[in-house]
Amino acid sequence: MSDYQEIDFVETNVETIETELLNMYEEIMNESVAPGSPVRLFIMWIAQVIVQQRVIINDSAKSNVPRYARGEYLDSLSELFWDEQRLKSDYARAMFRFYLSEAQQINIEIPAGTRITPDGDLMFATTETIMIKAGQTYGDVEAVCETAGEIGNDYKPGQINIIIDPYDYYDHAENTETTQGGAEDETDAAFYERRRNASKAYSTAGPEESYIYHAQTASSAVVDATATSTEAGVVDVRILLKSNTTAPDALIKDIQNKLSAKTVRPLTDKVIVSQPDTVDLDIDLSYWVIQPPQASSTKEIQDAVTTAVEKYKEWQTGKIGRDINPSKLQTLVMEAGAKRVVIRSPEFTVLTDTQAAKVKSSTVKYEGVENE
Repeated sequence: MSDYQEIDFVETNVETIETELLNMYEEIMNESVAPGSPVRLFIMWIAQVIVQQRVIINDSAKSNVPRYARGEYLDSLSELFWDEQRLKSDYARAMFRFYLSEAQQINIEIPAGTRITPDGDLMFATTETIMIKAGQTYGDVEAVCETAGEIGNDYKPGQINIIIDPYDYYDHAENTETTQGGAEDETDAAFYERRRNASKAYSTAGPEESYIYHAQTASSAVVDATATSTEAGVVDVRILLKSNTTAPDALIKDIQNKLSAKTVRPLTDKVIVSQPDTVDLDIDLSYWVIQPPQASSTKEIQDAVTTAVEKYKEWQTGKIGRDINPSKLQTLVMEAGAKRVVIRSPEFTVLTDTQAAKVKSSTVKYEGVENE
């Protein structure tokens, strides 16, 4: 987006508009307007009203330009780009294990759609029927959250364990891996960038950018992707989820199948889909603020710093191959209102095109106020 020049369709500077109105009035009335006069105050008020209207007009006009469009306006503009559509929200999923009270002499069937919950509200349902064979005491099957979005993510093994639909000889059931893969609707920024790459989908995925496009189009849970090749005919595609969380095997398989389709993959390419190699980082910093005029301002700065650190986490873990950069963290914390920042960790680390950062821990200490 930075490659393009900023544009405005109408003038929105209040001083410019006020000057134009004054000049028009003085020309029509053949008299000058004194500062502070009723006429001058009235013209200043009119200028404010005009500015408000022009801001709306300018925003409406910009909505017809893809890089400025938002929401439904951006969706409508997608009709001009190969009928590309915004990726919808996706569902969290994980593997679950269902136990019998004891081994049986016959096969025990647990039907698809069997529900299990962590809290009685959020439901996960099995995707297929499983058969626990005679003599065995458990069976494994994937279950998917019935509510789309990130709400179903990050339940650790064993946290989803309340059965809603008991089965024959039920003992207990639980997730055996952390739930992942849930994603919200594709954001405006992500949709715009993907649409810019839509033209690459007209051919098979031979070019690097084309493999990236098809990988990002596979699911709204994918926030970044890379494609590299270290040997002839082998394409290494890495996909990154938000916060560099672990992708469910089903999502990896789905993207693998899509990139291996005849309409996407050149005949001689072998495509391997995986996640980037994780480089863990710890955030450990202290900060001070200038003595504010009001005590409440200190709390506001602390809240702003907390938000800044979260923003850094999202930025640092949001792209494959992005170097671990503490300077970015310091800039964000300073902009939030800190006077001085001491960052003990992380250290600057160069990452490769197959690596991505992941935040392991975060310690942020407010050390008090200092004189300017």
